[in-house]
Amino acid sequence: MERNEYGGLIARWKVDLIRARAKRLYFRADEIDDLEQIIVQELLKTDFDPDLAGGSSERTFVIAVIDRQLFKMKRDRGRDKRRVNYESASLDAGDVLTEITFFALARPEKHELRMDVHQALVGLTPAERALCEALGQGHSQAEIARATGRSKAAICGEVKRLRAKFRKWGLGEYVGREEDESSTERRAVDG
Repeated sequence: MERNEYGGLIARWKVDLIRARAKRLYFRADEIDDLEQIIVQELLKTDFDPDLAGGSSERTFVIAVIDRQLFKMKRDRGRDKRRVNYESASLDAGDVLTEITFFALARPEKHELRMDVHQALVGLTPAERALCEALGQGHSQAEIARATGRSKAAICGEVKRLRAKFRKWGLGEYVGREEDESSTERRAVDG
C-alpha cells in the first residue's frame, strides 16, 4: 500500500498517529488515506505553543486535534445517514411523514454527541471545565460570578469564548444560540 508523502511538511509520527487513531475509532481502511489528508491540513493550520499548553505535551495537543477531527467526521457521517434515511422514508411514505417519524430520524445520536462533548471538555482548561459544569447544572452566569467572586462581565466573556471554541469544534448545536445567553441573563436578573 502506497502512503501519502508530505515532503517534510509534517513529522512522520503525527501521520502515524492519525492512522492509529482512525483505526482505533473503526474507520475503514479505504477511508484512512482521505482522513489523513484532511487532518494533516488541519494540523498544518494549527501551531503548538508550549506557553499556552498548560503543561501539556505536543503529542497530547496533536491527539486532541486528531480526535476532534475524527469525531467530527463520525458525527457528519451519522448526519448524512440520518438525512438519507429521512429522504428515503419520505419517498416511501409518499411525502407523508408522521411527526413521530420525523423527530426519530432527525434526532442526533446521543452516543456520538457524548463522545464529541467529552473530547471537547478534555481540550479545555480546568477553569473552563468548571464553568461548563456549573452551566450544565443550570446555574446562571450571575450565580457563577457570585460564587467565584468574579464579575459577571468576566464570566460572560468566558462563556462567549467557550461558545466560540465549541462552534469551532463543530458543536455549535450543543451550546445553543446566542439568544439563549441573553435569555439566561434576563432570567437571572428577573429571578
